[in-house]
Amino acid sequence: MTIPRLAERVGRSRTLIHRLATTPAEGWPAPVFRPGSSRPEYDVAWFDEYWARRQAGMTQGRRTDLQGPEN
Repeated sequence: MTIPRLAERVGRSRTLIHRLATTPAEGWPAPVFRPGSSRPEYDVAWFDEYWARRQAGMTQGRRTDLQGPEN
């Protein structure tokens, strides 16, 4: 599946998915190219597993700018 379709699948921007796909630390597999196409494609099952792991590892940040000074 192409990056725009993956982005649509998870409701995020193509820019974010492209950044994740091209960041070596994210560990994405090499893309596959269909004959006659220059658009990279990724395995949907792999992406779904990757996205679930990524989302599970995220936690909401905690604001510290409203805390009073430590005594």
